[in-house]
Amino acid sequence: MSDLSPALEPPEPDPVGPSDDGAVDPDNRLYEHMSLRGPALVVLGIAVLIVVVGVVASALTTGGATTLSIHTITIPDGTVVPLTPAATAMRSIVSAGQPPADILGNLAVPTGSSVVRTLNIDQGVGQFDRTVVFRSGLSADQVGDVYRTLLPRLGWKVTDRASPATGKATGTVILFKRGSSDSFYWEVGATVSPTTSAGSTTFSLELFELPDDN
Repeated sequence: MSDLSPALEPPEPDPVGPSDDGAVDPDNRLYEHMSLRGPALVVLGIAVLIVVVGVVASALTTGGATTLSIHTITIPDGTVVPLTPAATAMRSIVSAGQPPADILGNLAVPTGSSVVRTLNIDQGVGQFDRTVVFRSGLSADQVGDVYRTLLPRLGWKVTDRASPATGKATGTVILFKRGSSDSFYWEVGATVSPTTSAGSTTFSLELFELPDDN
């Protein structure tokens, strides 16, 4: 007797998926595009940090000082004298924010002048009064002309011309006065000694804060 039962079709295989052990079928793996948002934010954060650090470093370096607006000065004999900001040349007298930025930033020294000594007259008590003594290769007349020409252009007013008092070095003293944002007037005294036979000139700049009644 023939078997008329329909042939049994083999069962269709179940879709292949990850097994319980976590294996992945290489022919049926799913890909997820990696987001670049995370790395982009990291790069942006680094860039912002660099900018912030640069700004802070610049502020710490300058201390908010007024930038010297004149870098060379031509004196009456035609000599062009390069200038170094007092914030650099006279940094040995700077203490606790004194002298103010608008005073130190409007003062300069002939480039190449070497510091001989510094005098701290106020010793941290009373009105600021300190001096830096320099030596320059310019003649005494040229050093005097530098300050007579430069300081009025930087907002200083000549208040007196005199010779040093007895007991001090011979030479010429020129006094200049300028108001400051600290509500005080400041004076700078440029004392220029005669040029030596070796061709060098010693000069000093004394910066002092004037009392309220001045």
